[in-house]
Amino acid sequence: MRLKFNAFYFVLYMSFGIIGPYQALYFSQKGFSGMQIGMLIGIIPILSILFQSVWSALSDFFQTRRLLLVVGCLGVSGSMVGVGLSTSFSANFMFFMLYSIFLTPISPIGTALALDYLDEIKEPNNLSLIRVWGSVGFAFSSLVLGSLSMTQHLISFPWMIAGTYIILAVICLVLRDSLTITSQPDINKKQLFLLAESPSFMIFLVGMIFVGATIMIGSNFQTVFLLSLNASSLLIGIVVALPALLEIPMMMIAPKILKTETLRWVIFTGLVLLPIRWGLLYLIQAPVWMILAQILAAAATISVEIASVSYIDNIIPLQWRATGQGLFMTATFGVGPGIGNFIAGNILDGYGARAIWGFNLVLGIIGLGLVFLALWIFSRPAEEFRFESNKVTD
Repeated sequence: MRLKFNAFYFVLYMSFGIIGPYQALYFSQKGFSGMQIGMLIGIIPILSILFQSVWSALSDFFQTRRLLLVVGCLGVSGSMVGVGLSTSFSANFMFFMLYSIFLTPISPIGTALALDYLDEIKEPNNLSLIRVWGSVGFAFSSLVLGSLSMTQHLISFPWMIAGTYIILAVICLVLRDSLTITSQPDINKKQLFLLAESPSFMIFLVGMIFVGATIMIGSNFQTVFLLSLNASSLLIGIVVALPALLEIPMMMIAPKILKTETLRWVIFTGLVLLPIRWGLLYLIQAPVWMILAQILAAAATISVEIASVSYIDNIIPLQWRATGQGLFMTATFGVGPGIGNFIAGNILDGYGARAIWGFNLVLGIIGLGLVFLALWIFSRPAEEFRFESNKVTD
């Protein structure tokens, strides 16, 4: 079963290595303006606000996580076929909306299934050892597309995504719904509403809105920035793949770090690196310096994708595990990026790609301050735990 989850993360993040760096360029090649590109890219996180938590809650309530994963993958594939066949902005916008709706449940529900599996085999602190295959997949797609000069063959972009999600749907078919959820049929809805009364939880999510906005803006516009610096296709592929390559050793040592350090220190330390990264990007003039910025991005990944996921999982009731991950991912990759990508597209039109990093710097500092408030000022004593702790109880 571990091999199946490894394959799931490999293919899922391989698709992210295609989508993130090249979707803005694809739509630019179609002749859309910066504002239109911002609207298209921004629709993904905006719709995730509406649908991600709903999909996740339905998977918890009806205990059908695997089925919804398959539906989501097939929906993504069909929607991208529509994008590939469309020429007008309105048609592309409609199909991209459908794509966004089907994409939203895949990551949080997949994460919930992985966490369930790790609980069953008594290895709850080893999420990074499965997630590392996502880094391998992202690096693989980035390097391959860079070496193939993907910027010169963007017409294939939607068809590659469609094929990738067909493969992912087949993988999801061979996963199983966890014994954890089937053995806990009693769903207590009041538990979710109690979370809204936790200042630490709510402020943390608000902080991650700002942090997530900067991460997704960086992913979506870094290739445009590299082209503005006259970077070669090979260098673009290396720069895009580098964080994922560096994530691999970091993911391997993450379990040891999370056993010796509290989650809040791991989270905060990683998030401090992001404003430094945006400031560096604003200043650089030669594309080769992007490599240093990508090293900072890789170091921050443990904070966002492992420590923060674990923090949320420890304070969410077990029966609502997928819902908790849905709320976190909606905040981190939904609300902020939805607004931020649209603003970044307009900044690109009016001031150029470099100005986007100044915008990210401001957002990153605000997000860092809110996360600090959540984890230190408003945190309950019971939330100051290490990874190996069980669910938080007061």
